[in-house]
Amino acid sequence: MTVEQAISDISALPPSDQLRIVQAIWDQLPSGVGTELTDLQRAELDRRWAEYKADPSTALSEDDFRQRIRVARGR
Repeated sequence: MTVEQAISDISALPPSDQLRIVQAIWDQLPSGVGTELTDLQRAELDRRWAEYKADPSTALSEDDFRQRIRVARGR
């Protein structure tokens, strides 16, 4: 079976089964895989952190963040 065939087969499953497969694969990956940042990503995180430190009022509370997500999803 090719990777493309596996992806096609998995895509045909209900979302709950797809999520179970993703979780099982993620749990089996070695520690640190896929978590490395590029220089560009690290620079963006540093920029955002400096922006927050300069003016903490720019940050959203967790409740505000979740509400924005619900609104964006139409819920």
